[in-house]
Amino acid sequence: MIFCLHIQSESNFFIADSRAQEALNSLLAAGRSGVSFFYILSGFVLAWSVRPTDTASRFWWRRFSKIYPNHFVTFLIACLLLSWRGMEVIDFERMFYNLTLLHSWPPGQADVWYSFNAPSWSLSCEAFFYLCFPLLYAGLRRLRPAAWWLIAGASVLFVAVLPFGIKVFHEPFGWSEHFIVYHLPPVRMVEFLLGMCLALLVRGGWWRGPGMTVSIVVVLAGMAVAAFLPEEYGLARDAACTALGYSLLLPACALADVRRSRSIWRARRLVYLGEVSFAFYMVHEICLYAVRHTFGDDHPHRPTVAAGVLVLATFCFALAAAMVLHHVVELPMMRLLTGGRRRSAVGTPADGPGAVPPRPGGEKAASAAPQPVAAGTT
Repeated sequence: MIFCLHIQSESNFFIADSRAQEALNSLLAAGRSGVSFFYILSGFVLAWSVRPTDTASRFWWRRFSKIYPNHFVTFLIACLLLSWRGMEVIDFERMFYNLTLLHSWPPGQADVWYSFNAPSWSLSCEAFFYLCFPLLYAGLRRLRPAAWWLIAGASVLFVAVLPFGIKVFHEPFGWSEHFIVYHLPPVRMVEFLLGMCLALLVRGGWWRGPGMTVSIVVVLAGMAVAAFLPEEYGLARDAACTALGYSLLLPACALADVRRSRSIWRARRLVYLGEVSFAFYMVHEICLYAVRHTFGDDHPHRPTVAAGVLVLATFCFALAAAMVLHHVVELPMMRLLTGGRRRSAVGTPADGPGAVPPRPGGEKAASAAPQPVAAGTT
């Protein structure tokens, strides 16, 4: 979704065909909600796969081992590409913010937010989520399921009204609306918290919601609504319209896995693509940048079919680069930094990692409650 968004918003491959570009704008703009989905999914997966005997320091080190090597390597590649284009690379302020994963924090500094490898701005938010996760999880586990439902509902409502409600305050603190609703980590953490509550509800057997088919329909309906909203509501309008759908879809998919019901998401190839998806996210815009400036993205007479072939070639290039990054950097560095320990499943023993947590009062959840059986690479 994010790849499609960047094809639509950052390339002129279809400049010779205004109707194709118009269709592209309508169909792919909802890709912005992919960031929101990523944040909700991140909270869900981490709360789903908590290790009861874990410590905060071990958790933080695993997250660093997973995220930072890819970030650092793509930062270096971005520097080389910028140098190739004759652009300024040495900027110590931007380097500091980028390499310390603080580049989403400075208000009103888009040159810092999108410095070097632009998609890495979202990692700045994720780093803040990871820092807060042990405290958030400990607090949530002390609450009753009714409170999880309340927090999840309030979170969906907050995400849904934020891009519209922020208009009332008209740039509070002198910060732009765009910065507050799209980049500010404490604001985006609401989506992460939403994912955590959803995971706790599913793990405890408290979730009540529709299946995957209905959930996907709700997601698509939200995307359709977002496509008709005015641009003045900014990039967060897509998240506002899809938060409910994603909140239904994630538990539905998780329960389908737990119950071993029919689901395409367990297909071996799709599982593998899921494993390389983080690497793909980190390299896709670098690959798009390289293709744009090698073949030109503003050719006034390029046929529509040729533009489509160029998009497909860019996707294949990015996927191949992601596979290399995943196998050459991500996996080896995770093994090196974590001492070679990798978990293949979130445990099934009653009291092991991933077991159904106790309900309030010390009683175990009913035996019919779903038990997580796998969580992939977290």
